[in-house]
Amino acid sequence: MAQDQDGHRQQDSHVMQAVSLNDMECDHLAALATRQVKIKRDPVYGFGFIAGGEKPVIVRAVSPGGPSEGRLIPGDQILAINDEGVSSVPRERVIDLVR
Repeated sequence: MAQDQDGHRQQDSHVMQAVSLNDMECDHLAALATRQVKIKRDPVYGFGFIAGGEKPVIVRAVSPGGPSEGRLIPGDQILAINDEGVSSVPRERVIDLVR
């Protein structure tokens, strides 16, 4: 595997940049990386992602070939669904909004 300038290992197939919430102010991170995506439910795949956690809800996996592929990335935080903020709502409310 290749190494970056700090000697950390990198995979040859892609470059990834990650920021820990502990390393930055939360509002600075949100302004840096926030994006809006529109996902249409597929009859086979549903929305094509698995989310977990609570406050915030995090994308855990994206189904290959599903409607979220290329739009969501594992590790993404879901901030809003249909213009309703979900950063601090219970997990059950997020599930209701997705249904």
